[in-house]
Amino acid sequence: MDSSLPKSVAYHLYTFFASSCASRIRIAFHLKDIPLTSHYINMGKDEHESESYRAINPSAAIPVLVVETLQQGSSEPSRFTLAQSIAILEYLEETFPTRHPLLPPLSQPEERARVREFMYIVTSDIFPPTNARIAGRVRAIRDSRDDKTAFVTKIMSEGFQAYEKLLERYSQGKKYSVSDEVTLADVCLVPQVEQARFYELDFSIWPLLSGVIERLEKLDAFKKSGYEYQGDTPEKYKKEL
Repeated sequence: MDSSLPKSVAYHLYTFFASSCASRIRIAFHLKDIPLTSHYINMGKDEHESESYRAINPSAAIPVLVVETLQQGSSEPSRFTLAQSIAILEYLEETFPTRHPLLPPLSQPEERARVREFMYIVTSDIFPPTNARIAGRVRAIRDSRDDKTAFVTKIMSEGFQAYEKLLERYSQGKKYSVSDEVTLADVCLVPQVEQARFYELDFSIWPLLSGVIERLEKLDAFKKSGYEYQGDTPEKYKKEL
């Protein structure tokens, strides 16, 4: 597909500053240099649980991407809504495969599979059991913040340890997770690292992973997508680029 941006298409992201899933999408949009309009949903005030938001996303989760396309001869745009972050990332990659590709070319199926292997450590092994909804349920069962923290940090540590071992096996000498180019694996990694820092994980025990993170966080797309720099970031967390 042509990498140019049609003027008749607008992209809207329903987001929350602290959502690691939303951060994945922000990074991808910055990398691909696609204009994005943000709509802030305050999860701290349970705005994602409202009837109006559930009308957009019945799962009451963040993020949601709404693509508005104005067809020739029409006064109202059609709307395409997508609510799972990995589906959104793959949609962007398939729609704009030549705008900063985040997967190796189709001619390299093993490399593409490797990107997904790294990506799924984060999105399947680490994130689902450690997100706020599940961690909160653990705390409710045991009624102890210590139990919640131990539960989350153990799962994160196991996931990042596996990531480190894959880096040792396949990626030594590479700048990023899989190659010298940023891929979907990196897009998913950094937001999870931000979340892990709230639990004070010590990444120094994973030297290869720490190097990848350090190099990624120097890139503008990752800086601009950080939770500290969003339009809805509370003042106590907010920073200037």
